[in-house]
Amino acid sequence: MKDLHIFNFFINLSEDDQVQFFSLLKPIALAKGSLIHYEGDVCKELLLITHGEVRLYTQAPKSNDEATLYVIHAGEQCIANTASVLGQSKTIGTAVTITDIKGYTLKEKDLKAFMRDTPCYQDYIISLYAKKMVELTSSLQRIKFKHLDERIMDFINLNQKTTFHITHQELADEMNTSRTVVSRVLKSLEQKGRIKLYRGYIELVRHM
Repeated sequence: MKDLHIFNFFINLSEDDQVQFFSLLKPIALAKGSLIHYEGDVCKELLLITHGEVRLYTQAPKSNDEATLYVIHAGEQCIANTASVLGQSKTIGTAVTITDIKGYTLKEKDLKAFMRDTPCYQDYIISLYAKKMVELTSSLQRIKFKHLDERIMDFINLNQKTTFHITHQELADEMNTSRTVVSRVLKSLEQKGRIKLYRGYIELVRHM
């Protein structure tokens, strides 16, 4: 139960409410690359991530082109997943694990009851929606308006870490372009002192 303290709303619950909430949860562990749900699925359970990261992306009709909408980090839940569970509506994107993940699932009826009866959870959801809407808007602007070097830097910064483990081919898939083009842009960014390139990962250069 201690791993749930990563969620802001959980630490604001009384001890009895924490125990009650924990009793409703089912532990889950998934390997890197696991599919959580497809775009258009109606979710029956909410996923709470305590370790690892999940990518939410959309795919163009009749095409393999993908665009990342946002990344869900430990201590967060996916607003697309949440909206689908609460409204029994279709999800706006496909969710897949970027890393091995651990967490818990919560059934639809239990989520609705908990949200209705818990003001601090309602506040958490509102703040999370606001945060993810900003990320979603930035993603759409990046996809439509920005040059590839800006899109790559935005994507790296979304990781919220100095070191970003990704191959050039994986990044090319994210950017909907070729590995050759991505490698050329990454080399240019390295020469400008914005990143450092290593085998299998990229290091973001933080300027003081």
